Amino acid sequence: MRTRSAFGAAGARFRTNPMTYQALARKYRPQSFRDIIGQETVVRTLQNAIEQRRIHHAYLFSGVRGVGKTTAARILAKALNCVKGPAVEPCNECVMCREITEGIDLDVREIDAATYTGVDNVRELRDVTQFQPARDRYRIFIIDEAHMLTTGAWNALLKMIEEPPPHVLFMFATTEIQKVPPTILSRVQKFMLRKITLEEMIGRLEEICRAEAIEADRDALEIIARRGEGSVRDALSLLDQIIAFSGRPITAIDVATVLGLSDLNFFARMASLIGEGQHAGILAMLEEAAESGRDFKLLFRDFLGFIRNLLFIAGGSDRAAVGMSGDDVKVLEESAARFSYSELLRIANLLLRDDEIVNRAEHQRLAVEIAFLKAATFPRLQSVERALAAGGATATPAPRRQVASPRSASLSTPSRTLESSPPESRRPAAPPPASATRDPVAGHEGIVESVGDVVDDFVRRVSSRRRLLGSYLEQAKSRGRDGATLLFEFDESNRFIVDSLNEAAPSLDEVATELFGQGVRFKAEVTVEEPGTGRRSEDQRPALSDDPVIKAFQKHLGGEVIPQRKGKETP
Repeated sequence: MRTRSAFGAAGARFRTNPMTYQALARKYRPQSFRDIIGQETVVRTLQNAIEQRRIHHAYLFSGVRGVGKTTAARILAKALNCVKGPAVEPCNECVMCREITEGIDLDVREIDAATYTGVDNVRELRDVTQFQPARDRYRIFIIDEAHMLTTGAWNALLKMIEEPPPHVLFMFATTEIQKVPPTILSRVQKFMLRKITLEEMIGRLEEICRAEAIEADRDALEIIARRGEGSVRDALSLLDQIIAFSGRPITAIDVATVLGLSDLNFFARMASLIGEGQHAGILAMLEEAAESGRDFKLLFRDFLGFIRNLLFIAGGSDRAAVGMSGDDVKVLEESAARFSYSELLRIANLLLRDDEIVNRAEHQRLAVEIAFLKAATFPRLQSVERALAAGGATATPAPRRQVASPRSASLSTPSRTLESSPPESRRPAAPPPASATRDPVAGHEGIVESVGDVVDDFVRRVSSRRRLLGSYLEQAKSRGRDGATLLFEFDESNRFIVDSLNEAAPSLDEVATELFGQGVRFKAEVTVEEPGTGRRSEDQRPALSDDPVIKAFQKHLGGEVIPQRKGKETP
């Protein structure tokens, strides 16, 4: 005797055994288009096609795992073969709908491409398509993990997909659409299913918890949703595991215990140690994580997410973008304040280089330790870059030629009048009057001020208001005031930064006006080395290439010292 349970939002299976537990991912699998979450565009397109009787002969659903590819194909098959259809929603009551749900319909075959890869299998399939459906309106083939098909199998399918019999439909589902041959992609309708957003996932988990009479904290469900990474199936599997551990009430502590999570304070301390280059402290914290039973692969992934949130904060993004509570955002802000935006980008880049190694390593703890220690070379890397930018430890600064302006004056002094004056005239005996320091348009004569401190104050004020612009200003090769212009010069490789700063010039002019008075304008320029003047001497090259720090970077980060080429500038 068959029993039928109500579908609705829960979407339960038809045949149930009260003595057999059914996983949440199966029990609450959507059974109609209205139950699918996060794929409104795909659902609307399919329903409109059914309503307008514009049924294509081949569909391809792609996306990450657990977003509803095979589910959408099944629901489409039910809607087309429903006794009340083709309908925009299957009734889930007729024999066809119920048998497709249970996977026993003779005219709707689900094929696992991982085990159905041979050419002979496809030829057998081609023979079946010649016959009319035994009972349903369409004979439908749902091919899951389609990217696993061999080239020969795709070639055998090619003609059949291009010109199938009118009663045959193909539906492909794949997580790796790039492995599907272009000749196939041009013959199917493609639907890209996106990852489920955090709020959509939390809403779905709350709905299922209510249906299961489970009390769950929103913070706990948020952690589960984040760990699901956009996959409903993964999130429901985690929820199943946590229910088995904690029972009906679920708290954030239970989730952290089961998943082996580290709190934000742990990550904030780790980021601080990496920024300071404290290798011993990093190893001590990882030992602490090991003693508490943390999964190092997940720890590394969560730390990357923490650095990503720091980039959001440092870049001036909306605090809602990180999706955390007020206390957690405060921890992020305090941690982000220790770094500039460019420093966080560098640390993130160093860590991402080892992401694949950590994921595939057999000894994950060792891989994570090495990745963090390599990222902790960041402070010394900064020192080396400054030395390289200066042309080596003993190199003297070379004269520069500006691209945008023919001026040859140095920006370390406030005006060209001071540069041509004797050194004694640049050291005033008494502080200058206010008119001398706040009248930038009165001419170069009489302007006597300490530009360095004021310009540094300008950078600090910009950083406090717009952190990203402040990090750009810190990368300037030289900076100073020339009459009524506050000028920052950058290397030719930083043209994007120059363009960004000049676009934000109105905001920077306001800060300059606060410090220097009316009339001062901000300007960013690109400079390049003059031919023949930016080259290092031969005796400096060996000292740079033999430097132990440079050798360490060559060994661990894959860097190399590029020799000077005759007739060309040193990079």
